[in-house]
Amino acid sequence: MTVTVRCHQLSVSVDEAVLLPETSFSAEEPALIALTGANGTGKTTLLKTLVGRQLPSTGEGLINGQQPYEFDPVFRAAVASLIDTPPMARDMTLTEQLALVRISWGAEDAAAAFTAAEQTLQQLTIGELGDRFPYELSAGQLQLFAVGLTLSRPFSLLLLDEPERHLDTDRVEALITLLEQRVAEGALVITATHRQEIISRAGRQLDLNPIPDHQ
Repeated sequence: MTVTVRCHQLSVSVDEAVLLPETSFSAEEPALIALTGANGTGKTTLLKTLVGRQLPSTGEGLINGQQPYEFDPVFRAAVASLIDTPPMARDMTLTEQLALVRISWGAEDAAAAFTAAEQTLQQLTIGELGDRFPYELSAGQLQLFAVGLTLSRPFSLLLLDEPERHLDTDRVEALITLLEQRVAEGALVITATHRQEIISRAGRQLDLNPIPDHQ
């Protein structure tokens, strides 16, 4: 399934506060896009708008020509996101939870789902933690597991908010490799980031920093 994203004069304000200045861009898969900008320039707000959790104040942000609506089954099947910490089951192991996500989306039978879950953990460099529980993980390990949960379901568009947080250089590299793999498989990936390693490997950079006023 192909996917297109189009934002035209999209902005978000709450009372007098501007959360996202007017933004226009378009993108289509497959591509890895680095969404950059200083803290407070609207990266998270833009992602929340595209996933349907934030209504625009002006303009529009369209996915496949439609307004984002996270309760629409077609939209949900096409769009995956890691913006906030995803729900995690305290009493299920990492492998069990990744497998459950795959099974719930109808990707494969149970045996194949568990094999794929183990492979995902290996790719994220935490393969040895498959029998652990989320509360036993460090901040970096927990972030990698959150990425794994997001990548374990099908999608055409992947929206990520600084997925590299708490990660050291080696694990950022593993993350980039997985994102590039998804792009090679045909996905459009838009990730908010401050890490130069991701920016330099992205096919495109979308910078939300305001243009300096030279007057």
